[in-house]
Amino acid sequence: MSFASARRLPENAGLAYIGERVARGLSIPDAMADRMLRTPNRNGRPNADVVRQIIGVAVRHRLNRHWQVDFPSHMGEAEAACYEHPYHHLHRTLRPDRDGWWVNPHADSRLRAALTRRERFLATPFGASPPEFTWFESAVIPDDTLLAVARDDDFTHGILQSRAFVLWWQEVHSRRTPTLAVDSFPFPWPPATELNALTAAQEEQRHAIARAARAPDFDALNAAVAAAYGWPADLDDAALLEKLTDLNRTRGG
Repeated sequence: MSFASARRLPENAGLAYIGERVARGLSIPDAMADRMLRTPNRNGRPNADVVRQIIGVAVRHRLNRHWQVDFPSHMGEAEAACYEHPYHHLHRTLRPDRDGWWVNPHADSRLRAALTRRERFLATPFGASPPEFTWFESAVIPDDTLLAVARDDDFTHGILQSRAFVLWWQEVHSRRTPTLAVDSFPFPWPPATELNALTAAQEEQRHAIARAARAPDFDALNAAVAAAYGWPADLDDAALLEKLTDLNRTRGG
């Protein structure tokens, strides 16, 4: 298996996203963000509507949080000006010379819509091997050093921490196709499967994976993931990858 032969699975659509490019001109220091967040507006709206925290990776995969003024694309200038401190800060620093100068040009509407539907999301640095998936609150925006997975359940976290996914990531992941490892990974059943559509056995397997992920207990996790696929828990790496590859080909059409 390689990134060239792994097939993106339609059942995984809408799971994985590359984070946003950082709009440097919109970045603000922590102290300024704190002042903006504490400053009221005459329209009664909080500046938290348009001051957002960004998460990314700094040196040696250390996470870095910073802030930016973040007017959405649908917000006209008159409405933006009602958020007085953020608007006037951008007006001073950007020296506006184009239409829509106040709007974040790198905002990804698909990513934001996917994260807004969740209480939290998972993200890992692109360069991590094995992947290092961490939970973040959905109000935070991932930058383009991170791969985000728009799910908020412990079952998905367990699958992404399992030996099965780690092996798949190490075989398939590439910076040229950063979402492919998630897009092509054959979960035990399609991620969008409704809970009430699971069999009793699948429901128990799902709970077992979630419990092991929360512990975390990786021996129990890998055994529970193998059971969810209906495979022996003691498969070696080559045999496990072969089974995952067969599933990818079958489901990919």
